[in-house]
Amino acid sequence: MTDSSGSHVPPSAPPTAPFSPPPRPPSRTGTWLLALGCFGFLVLAGFAVVLLVVLGAKDGGGVTRIEDAAVLKVSLGGALPDHTRRDGLEELLESKPMSVLEHRSNLKKAAVDKRIKGVLLKLEPIEGGWAKVEELRAALDAFKQSGKFVVAYAEYLTEKEYALALAADTIIMPPDAPFEFNGIAAEVSHYPGLLEKLGIEVQYFRYGKYKSVSGEQYGRKALTEPVKEMIEENLNAVFGHFVDAVAKYRKLEPQAVRALVDEGRLKADWAKEQKLIDQLAYWDEVEALLKDKLGSPKDKPVPFVSAGKYLDVSPSAAGLPDSPARIGLVVSQGLIVAGAGGSDALGGEGSQGSTPIIQALRKGLEDDDVKAIILRVDSPGGAGLGCDYVRREIEQAKEKKPIIVSMSDVAASGGYWVSMDATAIVAHPTTATGSIGIFAVVPSLAGTYEKLGLNNEVFRRGAHADALNGSRLMSPDEAKRFDDDLLASYRRFVDLAAKGRKKTPEAMEAFAQGRTWYGTQALEHGLIDKLGGMDEAIALAKEKAGLPADTFVALKLLEKRRTWVEELLQGARRDDDEVRSDSVLLGRVVDAAGLGPLLRQVPVLGAFARQAIVDRQTTFPLMETKVDWR
Repeated sequence: MTDSSGSHVPPSAPPTAPFSPPPRPPSRTGTWLLALGCFGFLVLAGFAVVLLVVLGAKDGGGVTRIEDAAVLKVSLGGALPDHTRRDGLEELLESKPMSVLEHRSNLKKAAVDKRIKGVLLKLEPIEGGWAKVEELRAALDAFKQSGKFVVAYAEYLTEKEYALALAADTIIMPPDAPFEFNGIAAEVSHYPGLLEKLGIEVQYFRYGKYKSVSGEQYGRKALTEPVKEMIEENLNAVFGHFVDAVAKYRKLEPQAVRALVDEGRLKADWAKEQKLIDQLAYWDEVEALLKDKLGSPKDKPVPFVSAGKYLDVSPSAAGLPDSPARIGLVVSQGLIVAGAGGSDALGGEGSQGSTPIIQALRKGLEDDDVKAIILRVDSPGGAGLGCDYVRREIEQAKEKKPIIVSMSDVAASGGYWVSMDATAIVAHPTTATGSIGIFAVVPSLAGTYEKLGLNNEVFRRGAHADALNGSRLMSPDEAKRFDDDLLASYRRFVDLAAKGRKKTPEAMEAFAQGRTWYGTQALEHGLIDKLGGMDEAIALAKEKAGLPADTFVALKLLEKRRTWVEELLQGARRDDDEVRSDSVLLGRVVDAAGLGPLLRQVPVLGAFARQAIVDRQTTFPLMETKVDWR
């Protein structure tokens, strides 16, 4: 098998259009479904009127009522994706975590929303990486420039959550709560010994010498010295950024922070004594503190608005101006493969396809309001062909509009492959990137078959037809040819990276070799152009597009989304254009009846309305901010 973060790369080939079936006669089922949908919306409208009477007057910001002195409650814990795709019925039936971009959007709105007086950051263990923490911390810093407060509260903190809490004016924990402040560590498990016990032998191939931790997990019983060196240096880089952040925000010397880490203490009481947090308090005391900041009566509850509900508040209702200028956003999240990819290809679990990414890029090129495109990359790799399709599309697209890559937690191997031809690349200091190399692990199950008493008979036409079917090890001659092909693919990776980054292949080779670099190092070696997050990427996009630096722009998410109406109609009709036409017609019926604005004001039904109306693009509002990454 080949590893998804650096597999064998076939020669480049242009993406092909999907197969189009011949025209089909109209389906009566779709017509009945359309009529039923119209009738259903009339019923929902009647229900909406009743709810409006019960709920009272609407709020000017959408379906969420916000009091005049409210606190935005941002609860973070568990999965932390860059982008969460909510498509069709998923918006109604599935509960998905809020994304980094959604939280960032909320904070941009809340900074100018006169009804929001501050933010409560409630933290639980986060599954995201360090770069996402940096992105959110920068967004909180920008929010605080409005003069509003940020209070962080957590019942348990590790270094990662604490790195985010640093942006708060006040950090609060309950007495005797766990506070993990003992450093960071990396652990690597190797599988060849276990595989041997199962009768599985592996043949391991790789280029270059640092490629890679995951490859050596499956291909070797212990790490080679170059890979150990890479892990140690990367650990130093991440730990150094953490220490510097603590020192900056808590006004301590870096040496003092390192000394505190080496104490290895694990309690909030100790953290308070060392001035790492500000207060020990229970939840009722936190509420009392917030009431005091708001100047609200002690006998009334804190007027919280959840981050999820605040998403429904429009930018204009929050107080942000509108602008025809747009920066397009395409999200590349997960392992990249050729074709359509997984079921949630632009922002879901598993694999993502090159086709949806390419379609989104082309959509941005065709939109005259979109002046530049940002490709947000959070990918540890992918299949070579799919990555090359995306790279080729970017290579051509940047001749028409600037394509700026904004790297998240990881943009390595295939993640770097799709990025290296962009107009410019921006990465966080703790983004893992580079890893210009290739490896493959080819297993043989012959020993397993023997242990299981399985008699495996192979028939072949072609001397090497069974070389990669897993029933035997490759012969030395076969392994040599496989290795030669892998080397050729590695050379192509280096050559393309050199071309994209305007280096000679010889110069790029020094920073290739499968080596994973963190953002600060990548900048020094010319693998990226600038340190920072989305704000820096947007500023660079405006510069490359010839827009004045003070131009207010909106970030427009470019992706094909299917409404729940289209999903219903798709069951009767396979043709996308026909489904889209019926969906548009239903949306017009809703609007003509005056039901659209009504439905948008009602909780739950508002989601139905948003899914039925034609314009479903997601727009993230932006404001000009400066972030100090030192």
